[in-house]
Amino acid sequence: MNPPEDIHGRNAGGKPSSTASNTSRVSGGRNPSSTASNTSRVSGGRNPSGTASNASLASGGRSNSSRGSKTQATGPQGGSAGSSSAGGSPSKRRSATQRKDRKEDDGYVPLPRQPKEMDEALVRAAESLPKDYVNVDFEVPGHGQMSAPYIPYYCFMQDREPRDEKLPMERPGYNTSGKEIEVAMNTWPIISFPTKPVYQYEVVVLSGPGNEADRRVLRRSFNCDARKKQLPDAIYDGAKTAWSLICVEKGIHEKFEYKGGSTRQSGSQGNVHREILMISILPRRKIYLSVIDHWLQKKRPLDSTVIEALNFLDHLLRDWPTTEFVAHKRAYFFHGLFENPKTRDLHYEFHYALGGYSGATCYRGIYQMIRPCVNGLLLNLDAAHAVFFSRISLMATMRGILEATDEADMAKKLRPRIDSDKTRWPTKEFIKLNKYLKGLRVTPDYKECPFKDKSFQIHELVNGHAREYMLTIEDKATGNEKRMSVEDYFKWKYNIYLEFPFLPLVKMTAKNVVYPAEFLLIKKLQRWPFKLSDLQTSDMIKYTAKKPIERLNHIISCKGLLKHDTDPNLTRFGMQIGHEMMKVKARLLPNPEIQFGNARHNPGTTARWDLRGKKFFKSNTEPLQSWGIGYFVGPRNDINFDQVQSWLDQFVKIYKQHGGNVTSRPMTIKMKEDVGEAMKELYDKTGNAWKKEPQLLIIIVPLKDAFVYLRIKKSADCRFGVPSQVLHSVRCKENKPQYNSNVLMKVNAKLGGVTNRVVPTSPKTSLRPHSVIIGGDVTHPTLGVWTPSLAAMCISNDTNGVSYMGGAQCNGDKIEIIRELNIREILGPLLKEWIGTVGKKKFPPKNIYYFRDGVSDSEVKGVLNREVPAIRRVAAEACGLSEYPGRLCVVIANKRHHLRAFPNPKDSKTCDRNGNPLPGTLIDREVTSPHGWDFLLYAHAALQGTARPVHYKVVLDEIGHKPDELQNMIYEQSYQYVRSTTPVSIHPSIYYSHLISVRARHHEDVSVDSGMQSGSKITQERSMLKPKKDDPDAVKQRLLEIKGSENKLPLKMWWI
Repeated sequence: MNPPEDIHGRNAGGKPSSTASNTSRVSGGRNPSSTASNTSRVSGGRNPSGTASNASLASGGRSNSSRGSKTQATGPQGGSAGSSSAGGSPSKRRSATQRKDRKEDDGYVPLPRQPKEMDEALVRAAESLPKDYVNVDFEVPGHGQMSAPYIPYYCFMQDREPRDEKLPMERPGYNTSGKEIEVAMNTWPIISFPTKPVYQYEVVVLSGPGNEADRRVLRRSFNCDARKKQLPDAIYDGAKTAWSLICVEKGIHEKFEYKGGSTRQSGSQGNVHREILMISILPRRKIYLSVIDHWLQKKRPLDSTVIEALNFLDHLLRDWPTTEFVAHKRAYFFHGLFENPKTRDLHYEFHYALGGYSGATCYRGIYQMIRPCVNGLLLNLDAAHAVFFSRISLMATMRGILEATDEADMAKKLRPRIDSDKTRWPTKEFIKLNKYLKGLRVTPDYKECPFKDKSFQIHELVNGHAREYMLTIEDKATGNEKRMSVEDYFKWKYNIYLEFPFLPLVKMTAKNVVYPAEFLLIKKLQRWPFKLSDLQTSDMIKYTAKKPIERLNHIISCKGLLKHDTDPNLTRFGMQIGHEMMKVKARLLPNPEIQFGNARHNPGTTARWDLRGKKFFKSNTEPLQSWGIGYFVGPRNDINFDQVQSWLDQFVKIYKQHGGNVTSRPMTIKMKEDVGEAMKELYDKTGNAWKKEPQLLIIIVPLKDAFVYLRIKKSADCRFGVPSQVLHSVRCKENKPQYNSNVLMKVNAKLGGVTNRVVPTSPKTSLRPHSVIIGGDVTHPTLGVWTPSLAAMCISNDTNGVSYMGGAQCNGDKIEIIRELNIREILGPLLKEWIGTVGKKKFPPKNIYYFRDGVSDSEVKGVLNREVPAIRRVAAEACGLSEYPGRLCVVIANKRHHLRAFPNPKDSKTCDRNGNPLPGTLIDREVTSPHGWDFLLYAHAALQGTARPVHYKVVLDEIGHKPDELQNMIYEQSYQYVRSTTPVSIHPSIYYSHLISVRARHHEDVSVDSGMQSGSKITQERSMLKPKKDDPDAVKQRLLEIKGSENKLPLKMWWI
């Protein structure tokens, strides 16, 4: 097992070494010493000293010693210590280390940190010594007598990183409950992968002295003749890194002329832009791919060398498809299928126009990724979808964006407004269209067009048409210049008459290039970067929701297009991918029974039930007496007082049938148009009628309006602290019992009730006594707008883990790890409430289950090292202790993956009627990680499309579960989601946390315009509609508080 080396024989952690021992190790930093002895170790920082002695140790910081000179360092008492290197003359050490520093991006081999007792023992021994640089002899408990050069103690103790929890956690075994089944996975085994060392190069392309070239020309520059000759097998990532089996020690340096785009004007000849570029391909390091096999066999940790090797394999797999297809990260989309007779049929299957002719098209492609598994490496292939501009004429795209009926309607919408002083003002449609088209690449196409094969990038629309925009044209025969309009130019030059001369012209980024929109086409696939309309979203859901057999057929078709067998790069480097999909052993877990207030129900493998004839397991805790109903009357779908009363009679009747306790009819009023005033009137009249705080407010609206919903919830939560329920007037007029039952599940939960609970299949799968479940999630704003990320947490509020309470708070700018301040603010009061109610003021939680959503592999350590210690501290404070004595189990849940299971569609014992795996299908073998404890779980029954399992990763388990206990408990608790008559796909605590964070968007401390508004014309003075600004105080932003009231709204399920 060799450490990574650069091309000149250096170890990956330091400068060129005269003697580098095979056992030289660098952990957590760099070792730029000229001579590294056999046992020299650097842990947690840098050691820039000239020599590292046989037992030198540096942990927790940096040594201030400079190479080859006396060290000026602050000693234990704060003084300055001037010293020379131990074991030799300073001048000799200086001459041995007179070399340039390595660059900051040099690799290293991280190792575990030194034991804490070793650091402390060294510091204690060092503090009694003089400030001169001397050896320190000290004894470490469990390690014996040791010796090391004295390094000031702040190197050990200052800015120490939090202690790493054990990561990854070892798998305790495999689940054996239920019955064994077999499913196919969308994975293919990698039969062999490269093991020969590869050389990594840095690619630098300069367009002038010190100026890096534009990213667009990098790949074309990389294809220069010198590179093709010396590194013909090179793999390039399109940016700054390349890999090859060939070692070119001196690198490649070449100047060449780059011929860029033409700067032709519509009426002039123009010149081709030429530029002199310099490309340098510099050797950086040697990568040993054999470390991958060592890591898979658990012979080495996941260090930088393994990551670099895996990164190379990833780019090796991506290199050829990137040059052949349209690539977006690891997904590839196919164009030009129609031209090939063999793929012509796929052309129509692989794309679908959204919203009619809206200008947006959803393309179906393929996603591929190398994943480590228990038995080696595998290739994960899955369907991928993305929205692109439709490859049609620019005119048609403009019509679709503006929703214009024809070109005349479009010209009318784009016609500028002219003031009395002849100032031209663009319309809002013109501004919208300009925003959508800016940056789009188009190709001119008309009779005798000299640039049919050239593309231009749109800079902006010209607020003027072809009869107004004037050109200066030079007559080559006479040399005279004349002025003419764009319309006259095309008539004079090409004998073309413009069909739509009154439409705005399109100006390109190339200098003096202007075209009429009717002559432009969108040819290449270009991403649609804008939010889809409701109609486009609906169409995309229909197109992407394919049954499993259709999705599988698409994956297999795309695998053929990727041509792994003939991929020149895979062949050259020696990667071979199997032809057969992997079939793995899975378990079908036993489903639990559902306990209602008056009956039990066994849903079986259908995982569905209804509420007819069933009482809620727990009805509202207090009789519903003080409640009010307000209804808005809109321009359509009006509802009147009598219809509201008719619906109310049915609503109360069904609630009582489900066990609800209702003692009076509500106050009913017609709501004013202003939402804020209407909510205040409903709140005041309801409270005055019953001389007590309202328990529930129900608001009936005529339209599904996000703005009105926001105003209602913000008023109910933050102004009045009252649970609220918003209903649609159409559904109320229909007055269907099933709809009322579904609404009552939410209302009952907001009033402290519970729909049902599960009867565990085994005592070992139930929630252990004195246990609390915590769910955590962070949501981020959408692209192009700014609001702070919102962190939400909830905790279970009963012994069965059914009812929850929770809260949310701002978490800074796109920060995934929940800040300790927020954990303390959200979790502290909730844990105290749990101790006072569930714990009966004497039992603190013995076990804490923490389910965390949406955390990537690179952020798991952040959860373990920051969130988990914060939860321990908050729990200790809630218990009134200095240290939390209980145990934690931390589980990461992720749905952002591409693993899918495909059971035999003819076997009804393993799949449902759509071909998806049955609820309770557990996959924990063969395709799971070789390190750690993870598994895939199908807990739900998908209504449409291909079901996606949740990937759970257990990163900490101090409770000591067996696989059957924890996995079955997670599955069974998915049946306890309070507003559903089916199990949910992910653990309810995570679902609730997500709902809280989404609902908390309505609690932003920003103003909103009043009045009923609908559709795209909504105007809101909200931060989320404003561009992001540099705000150093962003982290200090806080949400509006939920108003405290007697019914303790924050402690009930107000977000449901």
